[in-house]
This record gives sequence, structure tokens and C-alpha cells, in this order.
Amino acid sequence: MQILETYIVKIDAKGRMALPSGLKRVLGTILDSGFYIRRSMSERCLEMYTAPQWEAALSRVQSLNPYMRENRSFIRRFMAGVKYLTPDAATRINIPYELSQWAGIEKEVVLSPVGDGMFEMWDKKSYEEVLLRDEEQYAAMAERIMGDNPSHTL
Repeated sequence: MQILETYIVKIDAKGRMALPSGLKRVLGTILDSGFYIRRSMSERCLEMYTAPQWEAALSRVQSLNPYMRENRSFIRRFMAGVKYLTPDAATRINIPYELSQWAGIEKEVVLSPVGDGMFEMWDKKSYEEVLLRDEEQYAAMAERIMGDNPSHTL
């Protein structure tokens, strides 16, 4: 299961987000197992994982030796603000207030896929600002990351 589309979703007055029909279709029965949400380690957004993807990521993190300072620091940051969410009967999820405040989420959210079963959750305005910020660097980034392999085509 891969999430390949970007979705823009409105947040209601109670902080709930209705899951888009396209996303529900892709997730199928995985939707019933819920989601894990946490602060991103690299941007001012949230990361939302399907339960199976979270379990795989968590397994890797839990295999780290917590007696090593760097590992413990990473684990602490990785687990910062983690919340488990389950959709209600109307397939809405409630974005926890403290996480939405941290990410600056207001009225509209962009769900942007970044991996198998995982996506970033951005305030729409912040997402557009990040895209503009990175626009100048995108061509150079594409060349550096994708240009060394002749089998990559866009």
C-alpha cells in the first residue's frame, strides 16, 4: 500500500479532520487499525503513520541501545508527542490540540506522502511557504539525488 496523492483537508471547529475518500480507498482495512501521529524531526509539521508503518519504524527505534546518549536523544525526539488516533464513525480523526499548535495547523491541512504508509501533515500556508523556499534548490537537489543513476527518468 502506497500513498501517492497529496490531499488538502479542512479542519472543523473541534479540530477534526475528515479523511479524504481517495485516502480511505487506498488504506482499505488498514484504516481500522488507526494512525500514529508525531512531531516531525526536520520541519514544523506532523508525521502521520498507518499502524503497520509505525510498528515497523518503532521496531527499528526500539532496537537502539538506550544507554548510548546519542541513541537516547534520538529516541526521545522520535517519541516526542506521539499520539494514537482512531477514526470515528464518520472517518474523522481528531488532531490533538498540542500537536496542531506546535505545527501551526489552523483551518486547512495538506497531507503529503513521503513514504509507504506515512505522510506529512502541514498547515496549508506553511506547506506552500516550504515549497516556495525549496523551489530554487529543487533542480540542484534533483540532479544531486537522482542524476547519478541513468535509469531514473522524470
